[in-house]
Amino acid sequence: MAALIHVLLTRLPIREDRRDQIVAWQAEAVTLASGFPGFVNAEAKPPTSNGKREWITIQRFTGAGELQTWQTSPEWMGLLERARQHLPEGTEPIAEVRVDNAESSEGVTEVIITKVKPGCEDAYRAWETRAQQAQARFPGYLGSYVQPPSSASQGWTTLMRFATPGQLENWLNSQERAALLREAEALIDYAHVQHVPGSFPGWFPTDPRTGNGPPNWKAAMLVLLGLYPIVMLEVRFLSPLLASLNSAFATFVGNSISVALTTWGTMPVFVAMFGWWLFPKNPSRSMDLRGALVILAGFAAEVAVLWHLLY
Repeated sequence: MAALIHVLLTRLPIREDRRDQIVAWQAEAVTLASGFPGFVNAEAKPPTSNGKREWITIQRFTGAGELQTWQTSPEWMGLLERARQHLPEGTEPIAEVRVDNAESSEGVTEVIITKVKPGCEDAYRAWETRAQQAQARFPGYLGSYVQPPSSASQGWTTLMRFATPGQLENWLNSQERAALLREAEALIDYAHVQHVPGSFPGWFPTDPRTGNGPPNWKAAMLVLLGLYPIVMLEVRFLSPLLASLNSAFATFVGNSISVALTTWGTMPVFVAMFGWWLFPKNPSRSMDLRGALVILAGFAAEVAVLWHLLY
């Protein structure tokens, strides 16, 4: 039910001997666009065995004008020219403009909210490019998602997707990532990490009539409604208390508390309150819309209440 956005979807035909170069190109495309007006978020997806053998980059903007500014910029033109060097002979990058709001929900996802120190935005963007390149080389990598903050008081949102929890853990526990995190310490105030496995198993019951859980978009909206105030309160009150601790231990403590409060606090309450919407007896678009509007009103209320929390 999210607002429509304008999407630039770029396909690069596969060329195995240039994998590292294309990974680097994707990482640069994902992060470079974030400095342009109207940028919403971006994703990078490697080839999969289930579909066409292509590298896919998705860049989302708030409107057609903002997307056009990016498409005609020297930065994007330079990226396209560099991409041609890594493609099979006689092929060209395929760029398509779409209007949609679809997002992938495959595999297991790690969500990271990062607050960058003032004045370090460019350095962090360069660091994020290197991090994207590194994780894309690990087995099971399914793609990434990057969204810069919409205001100075917010953080960067980064999602990384892997096929299995074990493959995600291999990256999270790798020496390459540990070295990158040490580099980032001088650039960030804090980072909040949240595991999101697939379609939120354990937080939602199944429909007894179908055996299925609620649609992913409904589950995502309700999880955000329950998780957002917890994260905000942790950032305001818990993070300063943990600032003197080792960052790995502090992050573990924050994650443990947020997962516990979401699992046994907010989600049971919200699932009970919105059962009529998650598993309607007579599904209809009007019912879906009514429920989504109530959730959006809840978002607005939470933001209004917490508006000045971090100041």
